[in-house]
This record gives sequence, structure tokens and C-alpha cells, in this order.
Amino acid sequence: MKRSIAGQVLAVILASIPGIAHATAVHDQIAAYLDPYVRSHNFSGSILVVKDGHVLFRNSYGYADPSAGTRNRNSTKYHVASLSMQFTAAAIMRLVEQGKLSLDTKVSSLVADVPNGDKITIRELLQQNSGLPDRNDLPGYDDMMNAHQTPESLVQFIRGRAPRHEPGGRPQIEEHSAYDLLALIAEKVTGLSFKEVVRREVFVPLHMNDTGIDDDGPIGKGAASGQVENGAAGLKAAPPTHWSAKLGTGSAYSTIDDERRWLDGFSTGTFLSKANRRMMLDWGDGYGWERDEDSPANDPLYFQSGNGPGFASNLIYIPGMGAEIVALSNVQIPVPITIDFDLARMLRGKEYRRLELRNTPLSKDETARVVGSFKFGADFYRANATLELVAAPDGLTLRWPGGPDSPVLIVDDHHFLDRHYWTRFSVVDDGNGHASQLIFGKFTGQRSLESAPAPARSSP
Repeated sequence: MKRSIAGQVLAVILASIPGIAHATAVHDQIAAYLDPYVRSHNFSGSILVVKDGHVLFRNSYGYADPSAGTRNRNSTKYHVASLSMQFTAAAIMRLVEQGKLSLDTKVSSLVADVPNGDKITIRELLQQNSGLPDRNDLPGYDDMMNAHQTPESLVQFIRGRAPRHEPGGRPQIEEHSAYDLLALIAEKVTGLSFKEVVRREVFVPLHMNDTGIDDDGPIGKGAASGQVENGAAGLKAAPPTHWSAKLGTGSAYSTIDDERRWLDGFSTGTFLSKANRRMMLDWGDGYGWERDEDSPANDPLYFQSGNGPGFASNLIYIPGMGAEIVALSNVQIPVPITIDFDLARMLRGKEYRRLELRNTPLSKDETARVVGSFKFGADFYRANATLELVAAPDGLTLRWPGGPDSPVLIVDDHHFLDRHYWTRFSVVDDGNGHASQLIFGKFTGQRSLESAPAPARSSP
């Protein structure tokens, strides 16, 4: 009882100090925001929020190894997927500053038989405007994920294939093959493995002792196991993968504290020159960074997100606020980017959207009003695709052509969430008790009147 009273007295004292009281209020606000993501099994991982050098929130949720009952901790290591590109770009820029490379070096002078290699420069690889054929979009890539790879084997995969476009201009896609090639170039100019190059040039200088490159070897204790969605509420183990198939683009693992060390080291000090840091951030959609187009010019927000087998991640850096927001998850559902941007809005005092889900399934009549097939246009994520909203035994399912069958979360009888892609969508009534349109993000699909709703099938 005495300890309880002492704790209450301490809380009152701390609350009377303005700075501490504000930090406590922000912490509680963040915790309340995260709660429905955790309770609905859509987030399992670690969150870090820093402002002006002060930690506002640092906590972990869910299980690193559900089968063993091991919970995630702040020291848990997560695969960070495309956040890895920041480390690749930084390692290359360090080699440039050491005079071992030039941004204007032509690829062909270092690696032979690369499509357009006599035109593409190191700078264009970093900027993701090389126009190289991208391995993720090529037949046979899924097979590559099932076998050990090296930078050389990843580059060999695109040899003899036509470029997507001539080098230059603004980035059009995330260029995975460009960063595979950067990994090989790092090996060529140093004589070291890519894993060792990044360790020496990035992780050691920034004291990132729990971060590394997974080339299919052991990564030590404290690593989380990846999970994927299983229906509308469950999770299951992610299929095994060879992370070496993503060496330059998605093979890193890290912790929230090491990601903070990365952001602190990148943004200050002598790790990279101020001019090169500014160049990397100002380019946008390159060098492992993206710039939020909606952020004000005088207060830019930079971010990067990652999504890989069993994992999702995101980090945000707002220089003007001294803000760093990191979300690492061992569930592939891409909620970290939504969480981070909401937390950024929270720090800026702007409106953000809480996750509110309906706890009861749709009735038979409500279901009949929304199911159907909906045809999208050429500008959709998958050009001219038809999405089918169907009634499955365990609830609504959004069926994508070629997969996946995505579980649907219910907000209300006309508003939903695609759980796999974590995208909100809604249906519009035609006035006769049926849905005439499906609005998926910013895209609108028209109901295909000639096709009846397809029968349900089980998800793969």
C-alpha cells in the first residue's frame, strides 16, 4: 500500500512539471492510438517516437516467436525490407567520399553485360532512374526467392533482357535490380562481400551493433519470426525465404534503437558530408528515401517503407521538428506506414484517423448489397483489373486477379479495409439495393452487371 501511495504522489509531482506532463500525455495518446491495431492482430512489433532528442514513446507488442511464446522486446531484430536500401545507398556514398567510386562512373566500367551499362551511371542507380529491367517483375523471380543468391547471381538474372527505358528522368518504380547492381559494384571496388562492406561503412561507424545483412546465415539471438494474415483476425507463420535474394534492397535486419542510431548518424556529424546528405534527401524517391509530397516545403517529411516476407516497416524523419518515428513489425500487413504517418500528424497537432472496426459480421442482406465484380481502368494498380468482392465462409473476401484473396475488415456496412494491402475501400449503392461502384483508395471500379458474384473459395 505504501508503494502504491508513493507511486501516486510521484505521478502528481511529475504531472506538475510541464515538459514531463506533456511527454506523458503524448505517450498515453500514442498508446491509445496503437491499441486497436494490436488488439485486432494487425500489428506485432516495436515503435519508437523521438522529438528533439527526447524519447516520447518506445514500446513493443505481440510475439517474436508465437510458437515459443516469446514476446517482442525493444531489442528484437526485425527484417526491415526496403529500409535496407538506405544502408546500401549510404555505403556507396561513403565509397564515393573516399574516392573509390564516382557518381558519374559508368556501370560498364565495373560490371560487364548489364543492359544499357555503357549509359547508366552510379548516380542513376542510386536515384532509381536507371531503367534497368526489374527482377521483381520478371518471370522466375519467385523461384529465385527459394534458393541462395549472391549479388552476381542477382545481376545475372537481368543480363540479356531489354531495359524498361533509357536512363534519366524521374523515378518510375522502386528499382530493385539497380540496388542489386550497387551491391555487386560495392564488392568489385572493395574486394569484400557486400555484407562486410555495409558492416564496415555503415553499421560499425554508427554503432549499430544489432543490425546486419542477412545472406541466409544465422543472425543471432533476438530475431523475430515473420507472420502473414490468416483470415480477418488471425496470423500464421510466413513461408520460409532466402533473404539473399534481396541483398541490396531488402536483406537487412535491425532494431528500433539501431534505426534511431542510423537516423541520428545520417542527419548529423561527419558520417556523410552535409552536401551529400542534402542531395540524397532533396532528390526524392531515391538514395533509399522518399519525400512526402503533402508536407510543406519549409517543413519537409522524409520516409521509407518496407514490406517483405513476414515483415513490414517504416521510418519517418522530420528535420524541422527533430522528429524520428520508427515502426518495425513481424507481420507482413503494411500497417507501419499508416501508423507512422498518423503519429507524424499527431506530433504536428493535425487530425489523424483512428482504427475503428465493426465487431459483428454483415447480415445476409447487408452482404447481398455489396458483393459483386468491379472493373477498374488502365491507371489502376493492375491495369484494367476486375476485383471481386465475395462472401466467404469466414467473412468477406476481396479477390484480386492472380491473387491474393485478401481478407476484408469491416468498418461499417459500406466501408471496409483490404487487410492484405491495408487499403480502405467503400461501395456505392445504385439505389436498388446493390453496389454500383467500388472505390479502392483513389480509384473507382464500375460494377460488371453481366457477371454475378462469384462463389466463395478458400484462401491459399
